[in-house]
Amino acid sequence: MRTAARCVRLMVRRFFQHKVGVQSAALAFYLLFMIFPFLIFISALLGLLDLNVTAILLVLGEFLPREVVDIVQAYLLHVGQEPNVRLMLFGLFFSLWFPMRATSALMQAVRQAYHLGPPRREIVHWLKTLIYTVMLILTIAVTLAFMTVGDRLLSWLMVQFRLPVFWAELWRRLRFPAAGTAGYFALFFLYALSQDGVRPWRELWPGTAAALAAWLGLNWLYAEYVERFAHYSLLYGSIGTVIVLLIWLNMTAMVLILGAEFNGTLLSLRNEREKRGTPQ
Repeated sequence: MRTAARCVRLMVRRFFQHKVGVQSAALAFYLLFMIFPFLIFISALLGLLDLNVTAILLVLGEFLPREVVDIVQAYLLHVGQEPNVRLMLFGLFFSLWFPMRATSALMQAVRQAYHLGPPRREIVHWLKTLIYTVMLILTIAVTLAFMTVGDRLLSWLMVQFRLPVFWAELWRRLRFPAAGTAGYFALFFLYALSQDGVRPWRELWPGTAAALAAWLGLNWLYAEYVERFAHYSLLYGSIGTVIVLLIWLNMTAMVLILGAEFNGTLLSLRNEREKRGTPQ
């Protein structure tokens, strides 16, 4: 009980000392500029590949606020009506640039949470940022593809290879846990790549799991709040959707940073115990 109270006090102190609120606002700013080029790229790609936009929106609607899904739908339908390779390449370029800026800002926040200074080798840090950004985009694209075209792929496999219905039901049950697992490892590798060296697994996984669980829980609570109580569209008109998006981005950024701060807090408590000679 005493350790838990000490952990809470350290987290509160770190929140103000490390200016988590300011860092979250900066990260939300980069995430905002990251969304629209990425949507342009995805929508142009969807137009060229003729994928199912409705299925993608249904998947996103499972864990995102309705207003955020509405913004995604508007851009996907508007830009996807006229497939354009040049537009797709334009979206791809800025889909790398702005996510790299967001990833760099988040890595700096993670390094501060672990009480690390500037990166020892800037070129290596830049390469890690680029690699992680590409990996994150591919993870999102592959996850969405499996979540949306999975049913059609399963139907084709069942007809061609006469697979039992059990496999289709198993996939429908496991695809959301699979997406959660992909999100866990994406965040885990972000915390790991932010370090100068290799850190033990125990110094990375608690904050990763806590951040993912908190993000899913807060998304559900915020979606319920917006749906039942905060009718922003009635109060502010069309700008209400943007307000919901900004609040959601800031909430997401804060949770990602606090996950790293939680790891840093646990590491500080462990170091305190070691200095006192108390067994873990």
